[in-house]
Amino acid sequence: MSPHSILTRLLVAPAALVLLGGALAACGSSGSADADKPVLRVGVQKDGIRSVLTQAGLLEDLPYEIEWSEFTAGPPIIEAAAADQIDVAWVGSAPPIFGAAAGADFKVVATVEEQDEKTDSILVPKGSDITSSADLKGKRIAVGKGTSAHGHLLLALESAGLTLDDVDPQYLQPAEGLAAFQAGEVDAWSIWDPFVTQAVNEDGAVDITADEGGTTDPYLAFEIASAASLEETDTRESIEHFVGLVRDGFEWAQQNPDKWGEGWASESGLPVSTTSEVAAKKASVVGPVTEEHIASEQQLADAFFEAGEIPEKVDFTSVVEPGLIE
Repeated sequence: MSPHSILTRLLVAPAALVLLGGALAACGSSGSADADKPVLRVGVQKDGIRSVLTQAGLLEDLPYEIEWSEFTAGPPIIEAAAADQIDVAWVGSAPPIFGAAAGADFKVVATVEEQDEKTDSILVPKGSDITSSADLKGKRIAVGKGTSAHGHLLLALESAGLTLDDVDPQYLQPAEGLAAFQAGEVDAWSIWDPFVTQAVNEDGAVDITADEGGTTDPYLAFEIASAASLEETDTRESIEHFVGLVRDGFEWAQQNPDKWGEGWASESGLPVSTTSEVAAKKASVVGPVTEEHIASEQQLADAFFEAGEIPEKVDFTSVVEPGLIE
């Protein structure tokens, strides 16, 4: 069985990608494609990457055209990279682990480190009698399989002396999780921003892990790339350049959160009040993958293996491609 098939079975989720208006060229002031330029295929979520680069003016006069592909979450991004359908993308802490366990052909090329050390939350409805992770025993919890929120749920339960076997996980994509949460079909929802802030502001959701931060929240994110793309000299240079743009974009965003929030709202369809609030607290630093980052990911990978969520142990170092960014 191919790694592509194994990853699909691990995630129990479709790998279909949603192209925004087909393959969108997002370079230059006119946005029109230049047949003489190479194409860099970039995967995104509702993560604000496109908007921060656009608002910062970093997508003008690029040496390549960008073809954007939008995904629901990180796991199908890993699968697309392994299948050589995209060149580069940003994912959370868990997707590279599940990809590595499936033998997917991709590499981690940079770390995106949120300075508040808070990416994921476990939400409960307003008025719920669930006030801590210990109260989740026997409860139905919406979560995306193989996502950072999956890792957060696992670690939060462990901190309360529980395991995933003690709860009833409902493996749902973000939009499905939100619908189930709003309809009262689940008791809790493990999810990441901007969905956390949206649910808190619009539905009165309560974050029961708000104060746990880096203790149970695997907050590191990563820029990943197709291994096949990295072997092509020109594409590798384009990936290196793009990751540098992401780093520059987040440096700009730290000084201009409101502008980023406005652009993010236009891109995602989320309320500007939500995206502006998230932008103000999600300052991130893009840099090389350090030994500390590897150790953190290895700990999470070991936890997934011991919980029976992945079929074999993962050596996280094996999927790291050093030297692309300093």
